[in-house]
Amino acid sequence: MALVGAVMWLRTGLHDALTGLMRGIVMVGGSLGVGVLLGAATGAALALSPEWLAARAPLRGLLAGCVAGTMYLGEAVVVAVASDGGYGPMLLTLLSTPVVGVVAAVHSGDVLGRTRYHAWLAR
Repeated sequence: MALVGAVMWLRTGLHDALTGLMRGIVMVGGSLGVGVLLGAATGAALALSPEWLAARAPLRGLLAGCVAGTMYLGEAVVVAVASDGGYGPMLLTLLSTPVVGVVAAVHSGDVLGRTRYHAWLAR
């Protein structure tokens, strides 16, 4: 972040460099916050789901995908604030929402500890 701020300061001036640095901090901090909330909400939803749902991979995946996809929409708010509502970044963020849902659905068994594919998760 300091290197980006220094380069921006040399090219644009101190005020624009500080503005860009603050946008970067908002983007990084907001994305980390959304990621933490996404993981916590997905894990809590899976942990609190009834056994009949957790035992069936398609239903478990659907639950995890829906929760993760919904929580990831908070990233659109972070991108909107950091980019002043830029259409390109917000469109890319919204288009990546299904990807997050699919990844959460595929790894929902790992989150619950129902699979043996990733032994490092059980430690």
